[in-house]
Amino acid sequence: VLLCSMPACDDHGHSHGEPDDHGHDDHGPAVERPTIAVTHWTERSELFMEYPVFVAGESGRSAIHVTALEDFSPLSEGEAVVVLRGPDGPALEFRDGPSRPGIFGVDLRVDRPGVYDMSLRVDAPGLQDVHELGPVTVYAPGDPLPGDDDDGAEISFLKEQQWTLEFGTVAAVERAIRPGFTVPAAVAPRPGGDVVLTAPVPGRIDPSADVPVPGVRVRAGTVLARIAPRSDDLRDAAGLRASLVEAEQAHGLAVQERDRARRLVEARALPQRRLDEAEASMAATEARLDAARERWSRFESLSQSSDARDVRTTFALSAPFDGVVSDVRFTVGVSVEGNEPILRIVDPDRVHVVGAVPESLASALQAVASGELVREARPPIGLGPPLAINPVLDPVARTAEIRFALDNRDGRFRVGEAVRLRLLVGDEAVRTAIPESAVVQDGGRPVVFVQSGGESFERRPVRLGDAADGWVQVLEGVTPGERVVHRGAYLVRLAAMSTQIPAHGHVH
Repeated sequence: VLLCSMPACDDHGHSHGEPDDHGHDDHGPAVERPTIAVTHWTERSELFMEYPVFVAGESGRSAIHVTALEDFSPLSEGEAVVVLRGPDGPALEFRDGPSRPGIFGVDLRVDRPGVYDMSLRVDAPGLQDVHELGPVTVYAPGDPLPGDDDDGAEISFLKEQQWTLEFGTVAAVERAIRPGFTVPAAVAPRPGGDVVLTAPVPGRIDPSADVPVPGVRVRAGTVLARIAPRSDDLRDAAGLRASLVEAEQAHGLAVQERDRARRLVEARALPQRRLDEAEASMAATEARLDAARERWSRFESLSQSSDARDVRTTFALSAPFDGVVSDVRFTVGVSVEGNEPILRIVDPDRVHVVGAVPESLASALQAVASGELVREARPPIGLGPPLAINPVLDPVARTAEIRFALDNRDGRFRVGEAVRLRLLVGDEAVRTAIPESAVVQDGGRPVVFVQSGGESFERRPVRLGDAADGWVQVLEGVTPGERVVHRGAYLVRLAAMSTQIPAHGHVH
């Protein structure tokens, strides 16, 4: 249905044998001549030219299709010039502008039979190109003529269809590709880029605070919630300071007592038991001192308000880095317990891609040179060398973990998203390669569509090798220089399956 809804289905039938202003000479209707089709590529353009066999003294109209390879669009401006050079005499030139976008109708007439060298020159804004087409024969009247260039076994996909749809071809090339294998992976926060903020003390969420919305971006230091503690000693900065001073003094006395006991034990004035008791007492005072210091340090770091009264009565929960609030587990006015989860903040800009390598392939991890993210119908993303390889297997999944750093500032991936990771190992091998997008699964077998002519294609089963950077090596089925459809291959496959193929040719 898609193919038959295209404009080409209405007006793309052959008419080279129909009489028109250019299909006969001045002496009466010309005998229909066979048609020759020529396809030629340069680095900048594709030429598909159809013209009647040259007969001396008879004119014929050629249909010249010019496609700009930069974007596979039809050339709609400029001039097409057909140049014929004989063994002697000046070159013959025939020229005209486009009769419709991409198609130039140029009248051709040669009076003397012989072999000429033919070329086509394109002169248009932004595109000047020359196609050297080689020798062409001009037959004498009455000479036997060759047959039509037509192969009914090939797939017809007309220029009007190519120009209207997403379509493109590329030449198969020799390309070095490193072998590898693909494993499942996930986008995960980097270590230090995922934090759950917990309530530092039992208390109550400040009723005047704004509850952040999941998904909102926050800057480092942004206050996200305030907690009024329940404990009287935590509301009293002076009490906390006094507890710290008492703990410091007690610990200092315990250290002095330990030193005194050590000297006396060494002088054999006290038993060893007294030194052990002194060391145990010093360890206990040291633990109390650490706890007092921790309470005071937490009070200082979490109290952000410039209001002295507020400092003594609330603790502030702040974002430790730039990121996104991914989870909110509180509402204003509710009571919370110490260490109860309040918020989760994730940095989505700098993430890791974590691959799960099956145990059977884990031995190859040390040879991994680089990795890339594989995406459907899109170019892969190179990740460079691995960041870390975990030598410990997951005891349940029986997989080994490999990590790559990914700059995700453009937001292409979401944290937690499942992806495919290709790990590249071994030495590079140079073989024929084509874009991965050129491969179509047809009946469970990989095939490509090779362009044999401007509007004709051949279905070619292939045997594939290693892949990397969006290219896959072809072990059998395609040779370097052959052009394969890498955009719109599925549409060519639909054309091959269609039972109603449009007549091959054009009305100009």
